[in-house]
Amino acid sequence: MSEKIGSTHIVADKGHPMSWVLPEGAISRFGHGSVMAMAVSPDGAYLAAATKIGLWWYELATMQPIALWDRERGMLGAITISLDGRLAATGNWDGVIKVWDTQRSTCITKIVHPGLKKPVPRTTPIRSLAFSPDNQHLAATGFRCEIVYTWNPRTGTPLATFHEPERETRSSSPSLPRPVAFSPDSRLLACTAAGTTEGSDVVLVWDVVTGERIACLTEQPRFVRSLCFSPCGQTLAIGSNKGTVQVWNVKTWEQQRVYQNYDATAHMSVCYSQEGVLHATENTPESGTVVVWDVERDKKRYTYVEKEWETEKALFSSSSHFVVAGEKEWAVWSPGDTKPRKLPYLHINGTPNSVAFSQDGKKLAAGRYGSTLFWDIANPTQPPTFFKISDDPQDIFVSTSEKIRSTAFTYDENSVEITVKIGETDENTSPLTFTLPDPEAAVTAAAHAPLRHLIACADSKGHLYVWDMGSGDMRCVFTHSPPLCFHTQTPLEGKWDDDRISRLIFSHDGKHLVSIPSSSGTMANLWDIDTGKEIPEFRVNSFSTVAFSPCGHKIACGMGNKIRLWDVNSCRTLWNLPHDPYLRALAFSPCGKYLASGLWWNPSVKTEKVPIHLWEVATGENIATFWGHPTDIQDLAFSPDGTLLASGSFDSTLLLWDLKPVIGS
Repeated sequence: MSEKIGSTHIVADKGHPMSWVLPEGAISRFGHGSVMAMAVSPDGAYLAAATKIGLWWYELATMQPIALWDRERGMLGAITISLDGRLAATGNWDGVIKVWDTQRSTCITKIVHPGLKKPVPRTTPIRSLAFSPDNQHLAATGFRCEIVYTWNPRTGTPLATFHEPERETRSSSPSLPRPVAFSPDSRLLACTAAGTTEGSDVVLVWDVVTGERIACLTEQPRFVRSLCFSPCGQTLAIGSNKGTVQVWNVKTWEQQRVYQNYDATAHMSVCYSQEGVLHATENTPESGTVVVWDVERDKKRYTYVEKEWETEKALFSSSSHFVVAGEKEWAVWSPGDTKPRKLPYLHINGTPNSVAFSQDGKKLAAGRYGSTLFWDIANPTQPPTFFKISDDPQDIFVSTSEKIRSTAFTYDENSVEITVKIGETDENTSPLTFTLPDPEAAVTAAAHAPLRHLIACADSKGHLYVWDMGSGDMRCVFTHSPPLCFHTQTPLEGKWDDDRISRLIFSHDGKHLVSIPSSSGTMANLWDIDTGKEIPEFRVNSFSTVAFSPCGHKIACGMGNKIRLWDVNSCRTLWNLPHDPYLRALAFSPCGKYLASGLWWNPSVKTEKVPIHLWEVATGENIATFWGHPTDIQDLAFSPDGTLLASGSFDSTLLLWDLKPVIGS
């Protein structure tokens, strides 16, 4: 018999959820952060959702958020709750583990994962966590690390490590979680490791007390996704990424049964209910379908279908609750339910790679893979409108002229397909296809100039082509100097052997185009569309991003650890500003007086948030700095009146910053 399940108690935060997360200077947050992992409390009362902005607690009966923990840093990748419900543990991307007292809603222990020693010392994100049933051990695995570490969860004292050194270099899928599980008597610890052949895994079973490895379960399909001991402790269930579930006898360590009548591409997660019934969650992301099976009876218990999108996260708990974090909503089944409770939510997954305001300043658009999201600025607590652009997972670039335009590019060898949709209802736009003149070249980048209705494409031989989208005529052809060479993308000492044009950026008026190679050692170029010539004085190295001023006469360039402001008319540098490395996003205000800059996360700096700087263009003075996102700033945009700044981040949220206290109304 398993230990009696205890109860969990979460102290509710005060006020509206918006007030739990807003940093200083921000007036709105759009989204609650993408869901990275989930756990249901053993008594079935709460759902814990680990996200990139913190740990959200939901009351499972209503699916309303009641508390937000670990919001100082966020970037959570793992969550687990103890069998008695009194402890919860979170692990983040910095290798930091926190143990929480759920009765008092306080962090009682902070543990730093040892990280990696080879080839260079570095932290490792936490991917899997597990409490032993007696609460004496907390086990964790990290990204690119096959060592399982254990600690005393209440004191943080290191207890033991479990691994076989010869397996550490074999991992073929280091980015996926390496699951861990304790037996009901807390004596055994099961974990996964790379097998002896490419594309295979093994499950290792250790004696927690003696540290002895007592079993090595081979012949596991790539990749083992979950492990679970039965409540009686007699069997160990294993779920893989190949639609396979195995059951092993714990006494003999012989395979007892294999279940393979599932989709061969499905991710299988196994879980024994409190009654000892084995369930498997069959998650097929490509089709957006999740099925919970009663394994031994070969019976479907629950089915969830995401009609237009991939399913993000799904969880079946030992309390027999089934929770899906879909594209737009929670779907929750409680024991005995035949239909789910579906509720809209704000955990919008996917990275907002581009951000734009509507011309009237009332809407905020975020372009991400396959779709555009439209937010009502006056109602940030309401879910956004989803505007699907393409069935293919690709970046969507949003821009504003009379209305918000969403532009999607699909590359197919030497042709590019462009789809431009306007507003929130333009569903019938037919894509246009442009083919490169050289059949041996491949498209590497594309850009759209809305005001002039132009499209620019770069090919793998360093050529740029500009077409008129209305007539289909080619306006001009440019060739990089010196020429670029494009190689097969194969790993070469940890780097891509690839020297190509990776980004194209038009000026607002469509008269100029900047091309940025992927290699930092290759020149970026500025092209004049009307003359069909390069402006050679502009050429720069170590280039990361660029922004044109609204008038098109100034260019801000992100160059490693500085920003360079360049004048197009005089062909000279106006100033160079020292800047933090990892510069990613730049944007001018509509009046051209201010420049905003945002960074990617810099692991060497170890700050909890990523800064956004506001600069005065005339003087180069940093007049304000905003701290809010825990990770990469993907894009920045000013409101039409210049009083607001929107930032889109890899944390899957957008923040709206009030600039009036800095620049005046």
